Amino acid sequence: MEVTESKTHMRCELGACKNRATKAIKFNRVGMRSRIYACDKCLNELHAAIGAVIVPKSIETAKKSDKGKR
Repeated sequence: MEVTESKTHMRCELGACKNRATKAIKFNRVGMRSRIYACDKCLNELHAAIGAVIVPKSIETAKKSDKGKR
C-alpha cells in the first residue's frame, strides 16, 4: 500500500466530504481501480482514528530474535 499525490481532479471519497482529493491511496494486488482518493483533512482524521486503535510496540519491548545464536 502506498500514498501518492493525486494527479486527477477527483472529489474526496471519504464520507460526505465535498473537497477535492489531494492524495491517492493505492492498494497492492488489486484490480485496475484500486485507489481511494482523499483530501488532507479526511486523511488526517483517518490517521487519528487508526492511531487511537493501533499503538506500535517500542523497540525495548519487542521480542528478540534467535537467528544469531546458532
